[in-house]
Amino acid sequence: MKPFAFLLLPAIAAAAPLSISAPPDAALVTPHRVETIATDLVVPWELRFLPDGRQIFTERVGRVRIIEKGKLLDEPALVLPAAQDNKMGLLGLALAPDFARTGLLFLAWDKALGNNRFELRMERYRLEGNKLVEPRTIVEGIAANRNHTGCRLEFGPDGKLYMSTGDADRQDDAQKLDHLHGKILRFNADGSVPQDNPFVGREAARPEIWSYGHRNPQGLAFQPGTGRLYESEHGPLHGDEVNLITKGANYGWPLISHRREAEGMLTPLIEITPAAGPGRLLFYQGTAFPELRGCLLMACLRGEGVFRISLGGDGLPTHVERLWHRKWGRIRFITEAPDGSLWMGTSMQDPAEGKPREGDDRIIRLVPDPAGTVETVAGQEAAPVVLTPETTDAETIIAAACSACHGAGLAGGEKRGLLSGEFKHLKDLAELERIIRDGVPAAGMPPAGGLLTESQISKVADYIRAKRR
Repeated sequence: MKPFAFLLLPAIAAAAPLSISAPPDAALVTPHRVETIATDLVVPWELRFLPDGRQIFTERVGRVRIIEKGKLLDEPALVLPAAQDNKMGLLGLALAPDFARTGLLFLAWDKALGNNRFELRMERYRLEGNKLVEPRTIVEGIAANRNHTGCRLEFGPDGKLYMSTGDADRQDDAQKLDHLHGKILRFNADGSVPQDNPFVGREAARPEIWSYGHRNPQGLAFQPGTGRLYESEHGPLHGDEVNLITKGANYGWPLISHRREAEGMLTPLIEITPAAGPGRLLFYQGTAFPELRGCLLMACLRGEGVFRISLGGDGLPTHVERLWHRKWGRIRFITEAPDGSLWMGTSMQDPAEGKPREGDDRIIRLVPDPAGTVETVAGQEAAPVVLTPETTDAETIIAAACSACHGAGLAGGEKRGLLSGEFKHLKDLAELERIIRDGVPAAGMPPAGGLLTESQISKVADYIRAKRR
């Protein structure tokens, strides 16, 4: 297999790309254990966490399933007659922002219409006990095909529902504003169209469209603190993409792809060649794995792993690493539990690329555990760094919470060192505690409050002050 090559570009594709050949393999240094939650599934596509502690997920074969107290319930919450041809089926799942009160959630799935025709549709349901009831159609008639159907559903910080759709193998339509395929769509939480969508009132344009010129987008994630929307997309002849999505923007497919440029069209932030098959995107915000905090994680199918993408304060990527390469096979989704553990779903029951093994497909969970595994990669030794509320040693705190970005001892890594030079977002060293606690989300620095105690924040600040004298 050829090595992966990354080409990183600014959002407007005006500057020369930054090239990164094979992304280095990386490993978690936080000791942890790997648990298998469910086996013998058929392409679990999306999983969400319910307020009562249960989990709900979709299988592409058409089933909505529930996990309760670590056990997969035998009876599905819903079975839909989803089209089952190549990459089609039951796909996106999102909980309404007021789910705790209303029990409402949204599903996207492919339906066969006969005569070799298919549609992608989105419906709303209410969860009652362990069953989904009261279906309501939100949007239907989106062109679908055996490949390139998308589809991810994600609520944004604006309370709106975003939906990605593939080009349905009708590539020219991705540029047509009177079609909903090859787009990112945006809806109100009640399913209506927001009046501030970019094409509302424009003749021969669908008002649901937020951005267009997409090929096969399967990941959407909003950056906490900034609200920036990132999207992952399968490209042609390799050339997979990560894009920063702008209201009303044209991402060029099929007129441009890879590093090509054209006036009025946006080139991707990241181009991945050979293909990695990008799936779900996730901004990790938990405290369980400090080395991942604030990073954009991308599940990979053909790439068989997860990419860890670090972003600068301008929202542009600065560093890419690969986690768990070929450990569990094709990864369709990665998501964060309320306790910070990581849940992943494999996609091995996935012709023609997937080669299922006994027990595939499965849902797995990574949980921090001081007695668990400390991962290593070839040529590297990883020492266990255990951070608890009782940890008092500043160097241990920094190694667990800060060194992944700022290097060992804060001397510099993928981001700048903190022991010399001027601070851009800090005028007075007396403010260090506040900056560490609250972070600078606009500059790509996540808050440490919640990860570190007040005493630990003070120790990190004192360490920086002492080293800078």
